[in-house]
Amino acid sequence: DEKDRLIEIALNTPEALRRLEEESHYKASVGWAAINWLKNGMAICGFDYECVDKGIPATVPESAEFYSQVEIYIGEPAYYPKYLLRVAINPDTGEVAHVQQHGLKKLPTAPGYTK
Repeated sequence: DEKDRLIEIALNTPEALRRLEEESHYKASVGWAAINWLKNGMAICGFDYECVDKGIPATVPESAEFYSQVEIYIGEPAYYPKYLLRVAINPDTGEVAHVQQHGLKKLPTAPGYTK
């Protein structure tokens, strides 16, 4: 299936392989990314996978390029992963266009909160 193929591509990027050496637990999801390449960087908007059927939001510039996007949350516990990788993949060629890495910090528990 297409989503499985995209996840496999994302998991085999050097960035994902490096993080998965440290942490074996991950969760992946597939969506879309509109990337507007700018002179000094880029602007990225993410969308759920079904957005293609719903239509592109009017806030996305016409100059944006669309890519499949795989989000990989790495680390345990699942509700506080250590890393987030966003991998933009050309849906036609399967080539990785861009990888974003984010270290995630565990948020403090609110005072008085109990599970």
